[in-house]
Amino acid sequence: MKHIKRRFFYQTNSNDPIFNGKKIEMIDLRANVEENILSDRKGEIAFLELEDDTLIGGLVNKIDGINYLVPIPDPTLIYFNNAQMGLKRISEQRKILISKLNLSSEDKKPPIHELYDFFGLSSGFVIYLFTAIESFINSMIKDDYNYIDRQKNKTIIYNKMQIQESLDFKTKIKVILKENTGKDFFKNNNLNNQLIWKLKEYRDDIIHTKQENDFLRYKNLIKKGFDFKYLDTLKSVAKFMNYYKEDYIIECNCGQDF
Repeated sequence: MKHIKRRFFYQTNSNDPIFNGKKIEMIDLRANVEENILSDRKGEIAFLELEDDTLIGGLVNKIDGINYLVPIPDPTLIYFNNAQMGLKRISEQRKILISKLNLSSEDKKPPIHELYDFFGLSSGFVIYLFTAIESFINSMIKDDYNYIDRQKNKTIIYNKMQIQESLDFKTKIKVILKENTGKDFFKNNNLNNQLIWKLKEYRDDIIHTKQENDFLRYKNLIKKGFDFKYLDTLKSVAKFMNYYKEDYIIECNCGQDF
């Protein structure tokens, strides 16, 4: 799978960009650069124009004392991209670590660096990919949507912010998404959603690792590190996102892997 096409938090092909009902001013950064035209615009929203006439939104931020217009990338795609970038190295480091663990090899040195490299990469992949799912779900919740939780003795109403901060992952991915889109990726059990649940389990094992004086406590975590289907899971997450948002995760046509 080649690297994905990069997108931004807000992008448009309109020559008259609107954000939240407000027309956004166009700033020509190529003209009068010596006049520092961003000097008094801190915190403002503006657009950059790409070669294909796409406009990408950005914020004016002060960095090292100078104002710059910084485009805002799509956070979900950043997390997905970070997970994808680690795939090749995970496979390579897995082979290197196994060779070092082989007691019949000539190299008898403990695989200290190899252990840190492999489990660091695999943990990073899992955390980034799961974070991408959570970010995607949150982005699909409508601003005026409320989730109504009818319990036996009370009814609790959650607004969008409370949903993001308080509800569990299972409720968000199976109920909130369906109520906001009218679609249900998890309606039928299949390999794709099985892999997503396994990703959730693996992520929980990493995030909620408890320090205990029991070596066997880490047995399943180590086994998952070696056995986890990293590439298949990445593809399943892409299918999940594209199910709700068509052509959201697509390969870039630049011809480069990463």
